[in-house]
This record gives sequence, structure tokens and C-alpha cells, in this order.
Amino acid sequence: MGSELRRAGFIGILLLLIIAVACAPGGAPAPGAQAPSEGPPVKIGVLTPLSPPGDAAAGQLISRGAGLGAEYVNSVMGGLLGPKCNAPTSKVEIVTADDAGTPEKGVAGFRKLVAEDKVVAVVGQFHSSVTLALGPVADQLQVPLFSTQSSDTRITSNHYNFVFQTHTITADRAAAVAQFIREYGFKKVAIVAENTDYGAGNTDALKSELSRVAPSVEVRGWIFDRQTADLTPLLLQVKEFGPDLIYNLGVGAPAYLIVKQSNDVGLLPQTPMVISYDVPIRPEFWQNLGPQGKGIIFVAYYHPKQPLTDAGKWMQQQYEARHREPALYSSFAAFGNVIVVAQAINQACSTKGPDIVRALETGRFKSWNLDSASFPKAEGADWHRVRQPLLLLQYTAVNQPVDQATILFPPDMKTGTLQR
Repeated sequence: MGSELRRAGFIGILLLLIIAVACAPGGAPAPGAQAPSEGPPVKIGVLTPLSPPGDAAAGQLISRGAGLGAEYVNSVMGGLLGPKCNAPTSKVEIVTADDAGTPEKGVAGFRKLVAEDKVVAVVGQFHSSVTLALGPVADQLQVPLFSTQSSDTRITSNHYNFVFQTHTITADRAAAVAQFIREYGFKKVAIVAENTDYGAGNTDALKSELSRVAPSVEVRGWIFDRQTADLTPLLLQVKEFGPDLIYNLGVGAPAYLIVKQSNDVGLLPQTPMVISYDVPIRPEFWQNLGPQGKGIIFVAYYHPKQPLTDAGKWMQQQYEARHREPALYSSFAAFGNVIVVAQAINQACSTKGPDIVRALETGRFKSWNLDSASFPKAEGADWHRVRQPLLLLQYTAVNQPVDQATILFPPDMKTGTLQR
């Protein structure tokens, strides 16, 4: 009997020692232990132009929007994965890289973000030439890539499995500008374009669309090297042509150069000019051009009076509080890209590229201006893309706020008539 008691005591002590070891730091986890409540951060890359010859001002706006997107995911959405995915909750972390607006730096930056920084998706693309170069790389590395503000139709018509488009494409822009030209009765159009995929693609698209909807319009194009500082000889040729409308296909500094030197040679302000994207909504527009900006017509993807989702309203308020200026389209677009990627990760319960892609192709997502965006494998250029509204605005006074600019297109949104 005594030996049995001693044996039982020994077994009890042994059990206590096993439990103590299991519960000690570094010991084996106790059965049924809970998963940690916070997981490692999920990194999303922002690859965007932050230095010349890229449009660095656009890159800064895109970076701001992406950063607010991460904050929205972490605070309002409650982070990524978590209990519903039977996983710890993770936060989004933004990793930024500069593509300088060149395909070579873009490809190198993308590879670094994936290989070294371990990002699960990349947003922020602005220059079409860079986005087009990245398409095959995204497919090779199986990491989703979002075109934030690059518009070449081939970005989606090439049907890359890991490339997604949330920006207006070249065909949409050409259709809107051609309708504007027909509606206002322009007869001779001069296209002044930089020698990039953006310039060439938009030139060809507008010529093609005008031949369809307004075949009587005479169109002539001029191409310039975007590194040049003197467009005077070219613009004198444009002046000799005698256009009644100039289509400015410069991006960043070249867009301003076309305006300034068109004034120098006497093309402006007599001849109306359309700038092909929304650069005039930036604060730098009036700083660069002053009175020369009056009368400029421009393509825009956002108007401060248009409806926003609750996410878009949150972003708008946070942006203005932080930066003491209104939020612009570039920032909204990047913000939307980040929160859409986050929703896809949560729907897939995975951060693997193929799983995120499947979720994007089959799910519906809230963005800054849409409650139910989707990215199906559609035909042609509609592959993996969300359609966005497109407007043409005109400034009628110096230092005019964008929300007071006249809406000229589409017809159902017009707030005034063209001032020539």
C-alpha cells in the first residue's frame, strides 16, 4: 500500500512537471491554444512616378491616396483575414517604389517589391508605357497589378491574368473628346502629342473615332520628344495649319510647356485647347500657368459634386484634414485600389496572388465611387476593368476652383456653354 501511494505521488509530480514545461515560454503549446490575435503585416506595393521624367506630382497624390487606403483598411475595415478566415488579424503596410515614368525602372521596381519586400499586390501605375511593360512580369510573378491612372487600351486588351484596370481607357477618352468636337462644331483639330505610348495611342484613337462620328473634321498630328524644352518650331507649324481646336497630349511638365509656348507663338488664347487628362485640377496648375490657364478645357475623371460611397466620403474628409486641400482623382483612385485589394484578400481568405485574382474576378467590391465594382474576364478591352465616368470641364476665370469650372460634357451634366 505504501509503495502504491509513493508511485501515485511520483506520477502526480511528473504530470505537474509536464504541465509546467508546456506552459513555460518556448514550451509546447497546450492543446486547443488560441491563434495569436495579430498576424504579420500584409504588404501592398505602390509603384508610381516620384521623380522625372515621370509625373512626380501625380505620384505624390497617388502615394497619399494609397496611404489613406491602408489606414481605412486597418481602422474602418478592421484589418485583413482574422477570425472569419480562422487566422490572426493582419494590418496593411504600404511599401513605395519610384518608377520615374520609365519602363526599365518600373520593371526593376516591381521585381524588387515582390522579391525583397514580399508585397502581395502592386498599385499606383500612372504611365501607360510602364504599365504595359509590367503586364508580362505580373503574370510571371503571379502578383496582381492595378493600373491606377494609366489608360492605354492594350493594358486590358492584352488579357494579362494578373493585371486590373480601374481607370478610363484610351478608347473611352477618344469617344468623349470626339463627341465634344462634333457637338461644338470644330472643323480643324491639331493634335500635339508626346512621343510615348500615351501620346501615340491617344492620337490614333482620336483620329479613328473622329473618322467614324465626324468624318468632315480635318485632323493633323504633331509628335514631340517629351524631353524637349523648346516646342516653338513645332507650334509654328501648328499655327500655320490654322486649327480651331488644339488637343494637348502632353503629360506632366510637357502639358504645361505646350500651353506656355502656344501663348508665346500666338496660338492661345485665340484657339481653344483641350488638355487630355485632369492635370488642371492640381494646385500646381495655376502656379505654373497663372492667367494662361484661363479658358483651358480639360478631361476630368472626378468632380467634387459627384456622389461618393461612404468609403469615398471618409477618404475625402481625412485627406482634407491632413493635407489642407481637396482630394483629387489620383488620390481617390489609389485609395480605391488598396481597399479593393484588401476586400479581395478577405474574400479569398488568402494573400496568394492566384487566390486574390480569383476573388477579384468573381466578387464585388466597394471603391471610392462605386458600391459594387467587379473585374470579370470580359471580352476585348473590358477584361478585368471597371468603367469610370468621364467629363470635360473648362476654366472661365483665373484661379478658379475646380468645383466651379463649367461642365461641358457629358450633355446631361452641362452647367454652362463653351467660352471661346
